[in-house]
Amino acid sequence: MAVLGAVAAERPPPPPVPRPLSLDERRALIETGLYDSGLAYGTGAADRAVELPPDAGPGARAFAQFVAGLARLCALAAALADAEHFVPPRDELPHHARAQARRLQLLALLAASAGEARAAAPLFHDPLGEHGALVHRLAGKVALRLSRRYLADGGPFEGLPLHNGLCAIEVRTCATLALAAFERKRLSSAAAHLTGRAALDWRAGLVELFADLALAQERGAEVKKSMEQVIRSQRLPAKEARRLRRALSHPRPVEEVVAGLRGQPHRRFALEQVLLAALVDQRFDAGEVAFVARLGQALGVDADEVRRVETAVTSFYARHGEALAALRLAAEPEGLPHALTTRLEELVTDNLDRTWQEIRKTGELAELLAKAAAGNTLDDAERKKVRAQLIDLAKTIPALAIFAAPGGMLLLPILLKLLPFNLLPSSFADPPPADPVQKSGS
Repeated sequence: MAVLGAVAAERPPPPPVPRPLSLDERRALIETGLYDSGLAYGTGAADRAVELPPDAGPGARAFAQFVAGLARLCALAAALADAEHFVPPRDELPHHARAQARRLQLLALLAASAGEARAAAPLFHDPLGEHGALVHRLAGKVALRLSRRYLADGGPFEGLPLHNGLCAIEVRTCATLALAAFERKRLSSAAAHLTGRAALDWRAGLVELFADLALAQERGAEVKKSMEQVIRSQRLPAKEARRLRRALSHPRPVEEVVAGLRGQPHRRFALEQVLLAALVDQRFDAGEVAFVARLGQALGVDADEVRRVETAVTSFYARHGEALAALRLAAEPEGLPHALTTRLEELVTDNLDRTWQEIRKTGELAELLAKAAAGNTLDDAERKKVRAQLIDLAKTIPALAIFAAPGGMLLLPILLKLLPFNLLPSSFADPPPADPVQKSGS
């Protein structure tokens, strides 16, 4: 509610384009907003409405930015529809009252996406009325739903492509409701129900696409296991959880999945999400290349368009490294999926001799790693030095580039396990045990 309040308290900007706009024009501007904010990829860029304590973790910050981005998208839908409280004032209503109205209408839309459209309808229709108990109840339901769907600090692997894809569908569902509600000036339970059913079909289709992709990947079994973790960790309603698990275990052929997609945005979304999933390890294996080509053919997209989308996705990774949770890790190393740790072990092992030679050359890095391997805790300054020097090494050893990602230092225990610390400088070597024969003779 604090984030919603901060977004609602900002004075509405001037209209972005002349009015009135057709519904298709509003949809196009919402689509642009999705990509500009990063919400098309299931995450939110840094937002000025988010104010958290300095010690807030990266997961909590990412979640707050996601909620802020979602609220702004709904506010944009309202402004494009010339909604009463979301355009520059035309009456004498005090600013704080208008801000409260915006806040409650935004809450009503999020509640409708959470299956509470009937209860939220009065809030949307009369946001200036007295709704104290209703507001608290709906806010609790919305917070619970979003915090479960967006795996903040407690998820097994927050950036797994499936997680981001499910969040992106959540955003698009809410935007669709916002466009309809502000156009008709009411929140329809029937429209919310239809939108929710369509969203569930969309989520199941995304799981099927990723399951089909996993069948083509070298380590597909580990990827599917991680997908099961995401579905389980979101603690979805029983009906939805069963549907997604069935989609994961028995996916339809990609051609059948694609045949059910309606409209260009949905089809582009499918291609983008598969490319995100295939590129998350920064490489294409042969099976992934073949699957993307098959998907492009099913979508009626030629190779040039696939390359353009791939370039756009890769560019997004580069421009929004911290916003996109593609490599954001859980709070504890135990939460890492087996697929990621196995991949890192493989990369480091393949480059072990070269990695070790480079680490020894740095001197200070070798000593700090030895200190950590001996069970001593590194302070913040030492951890920053380790990360900075590992990133420098990544320029010559790509296997270490993963330490540059947000949360990359959580992988340090894996690196420590693989390196031969018996070769460290002598000042960090354990003294040899005393010879009992010599001791007795002295």
